[in-house]
Amino acid sequence: SSLMRVICITNHDLLPDQKMAEMSYKAWKDTYVDAIDDIAACHPQAIVLREKLLSGIDYTNLYEAVLRKTAAEDTFIIWHDHYEALRLFMRFHRREEWPREAFFSGREAKAMTGADFRELKREGIRYGLPCHSMMELSDAVRSDADFIAASHIFETECKRGRKPKGTEFLREITSVTDIPVIALGGINTANAVSCIEAGAAGVAVMSLAMREDKRALRELVEMQDS
Repeated sequence: SSLMRVICITNHDLLPDQKMAEMSYKAWKDTYVDAIDDIAACHPQAIVLREKLLSGIDYTNLYEAVLRKTAAEDTFIIWHDHYEALRLFMRFHRREEWPREAFFSGREAKAMTGADFRELKREGIRYGLPCHSMMELSDAVRSDADFIAASHIFETECKRGRKPKGTEFLREITSVTDIPVIALGGINTANAVSCIEAGAAGVAVMSLAMREDKRALRELVEMQDS
């Protein structure tokens, strides 16, 4: 389909002020929430709130703060990892506040059971899983994932020195599964279309989204709607 999902992935280490990495969560939280609001103002379909190193409590606190700040936008926030915290969140919050979607890294997914995934399905929370190989694809299919993030497709700073899989990998995956595939890794306005042509349902960007200059992100989002 011509409707391309654009998903942004956050990373506080990529905020313009590089000292963020050394600061405590409370010290960078507000700057970070503002930065996510700037991303939401560009109207990607969704933002993955990816902060692996926070405790479950801090992550929940951040999720709530981001939700409040971005409430006026049409972009929704995807919960990342922190499965136990998500279960608590669902227990203590109204359904309207639950995330529509969650994304679990391979490490988190390995710690989850089939029953955990079935419970999310029952509760109507869509979830995505990563795919770096055909073996991971069969894991995602077995876990009944609603979408798959295939990576990394192109050269990217955060996977420096590791050979990208290229659009061939997208073709290979999309030819054997009907699950929507999101292309991840080194995506920009110049190569996004080639991912869609290779069968991807959308693209995910991290460094492009975290940049202070949002022109490229806005351009990518315009391609989403055209």
